[in-house]
Amino acid sequence: MIEKPERKSPTEQLDIQRKTEDIVSGKRPVDILYPYIPPDYKVPFLHIGTEKQLFLDNFILDRFDGVTRVFPKPDRPDEPIIKTLELPWELRGGIFPVSAVQDPDDKKFKLWYVKDRTRALCYAEADDPLHWEKPLSEKCIPFEDHKATNIVLDNSGHHVGLALNYDQSEVERKFLMINNPGDVSRGPEKKTVFRVSSDGLQWNTINENTPYQHHHYQRPIWDESIQKWITYSQYSHHWNMLHRKRQIGRQESPDFMHWSPKEVVLSVDWEPNLPPHLEFHDMSVRKVGGQYIGVATEFMAEPIRCAPGDWNWHDHAYAHLSLFASRDGKHWRRAGDDGPWADTGRPGNYDYGFLNDSVAGQLVHDGKTFIVYGARPEKQRPNNTMAPEENYERATANRQMLVDALGTYPRMGACSVGILILREDGWAELKPSYERGEVTTRQFVFEGDTLKLNAEAYGGYIRVEVLDPQFKPYEGFSVEDCDPVYSDDPKQIWHTVRWNGSSDVRALWNKPVRVVFHLHQASLYAFQFEYADGDK
Repeated sequence: MIEKPERKSPTEQLDIQRKTEDIVSGKRPVDILYPYIPPDYKVPFLHIGTEKQLFLDNFILDRFDGVTRVFPKPDRPDEPIIKTLELPWELRGGIFPVSAVQDPDDKKFKLWYVKDRTRALCYAEADDPLHWEKPLSEKCIPFEDHKATNIVLDNSGHHVGLALNYDQSEVERKFLMINNPGDVSRGPEKKTVFRVSSDGLQWNTINENTPYQHHHYQRPIWDESIQKWITYSQYSHHWNMLHRKRQIGRQESPDFMHWSPKEVVLSVDWEPNLPPHLEFHDMSVRKVGGQYIGVATEFMAEPIRCAPGDWNWHDHAYAHLSLFASRDGKHWRRAGDDGPWADTGRPGNYDYGFLNDSVAGQLVHDGKTFIVYGARPEKQRPNNTMAPEENYERATANRQMLVDALGTYPRMGACSVGILILREDGWAELKPSYERGEVTTRQFVFEGDTLKLNAEAYGGYIRVEVLDPQFKPYEGFSVEDCDPVYSDDPKQIWHTVRWNGSSDVRALWNKPVRVVFHLHQASLYAFQFEYADGDK
């Protein structure tokens, strides 16, 4: 009988934190490895369990031979997925996506967005992430003579955080929301409201004045490793007297209602390879396996300053999206050095001026990953009253030249919601520099009885070997034993690895393994150990 694999603790970060606190307080004796404090595993190696392993960083990697890592640029449709000014209550051109999830019950994709100025939170849904509808329901809030709308919250403000609850045991708390109501978001009675919903349409207020105010594009996700909600938002707004630069802040909460103060986790002040006029407008995060993936809006501030009072801040800018990676959700590094991950579109496109407000998480459908974001056809500008006359004239000169020449400004004001499209888990690609290459991992132990690869193996193939601590193949798992991994279908994403016709890897449980991927005109995006029958 094969011994069961040692389980990876899903709360490993929290376990180490508690172990450290116990040692420091004297509740636990100091072990021989102190001050290094590893998790308490019987098999003293890195545990990956059945977590998916991506390649945005070097966490699981040990060596490349003839292999290059690239960060594929996302595709996007020619038209936005959500347009504005289509319904009577969509009175202005502004629109901000808030959240996009797949409902575990009806499997529909659901999206919430805020109408600028009117500050109404609205709802859309889809069977696939590229084709959305705005269903009208009398469950929603009426507008003038319209009893059926898609308005789920009036006066929401655009500082809204909305998430699918990780705990689905309470039907009435299926969806959670925090927001700063529009009428008090900047006034003396600043407050954050906590609401819950069973259907995403009708919301019940639980608390109208949480201890700490939120601000600017909250993007909450549940982090199982620390058993808390975490949210990312703009840390220091551009009128903040201390910083005067937009940065990214992070908060934690055990219940979605009581949040810690913000801490800065991403700032251009720390990045000498980025220009000083770059600011971080907002960032959304998703967690895949142990990898935190951030999509940050980089606000390319122009040298035009707005100066009501003594503020003296930047507010004219084009903005694009860049990719960041982290292993703890606090320390971030930019992925890639070849410019923005998703740049602004061509002149006249719906996202020529501004890509921002990407939402947390990801939508996965039909072998693709989708990221929802906000799009503007022109750069951000302040209102006339917010800039000195000479700066305003300078800022509007290019726009006026277009208006004079064309008679109008192309698509001016038509803000919308766009979507970025990647291969499923296609955040980073490992490919041969020329035809053939090898990728070698660190040592680790795993769970699961089958090894799956997310690979592009059409026209090429991959062989896999599993090495012991002496760098010798385990019996039956050499590269010669491995059946070539390939596909006749270019759309196939996941592939099962077999050695001599068998995919069973249970003989390697509780043993330190090092995996070598031999790439032959093929690319690798991720790997994962799974249970073939779903039994864990």
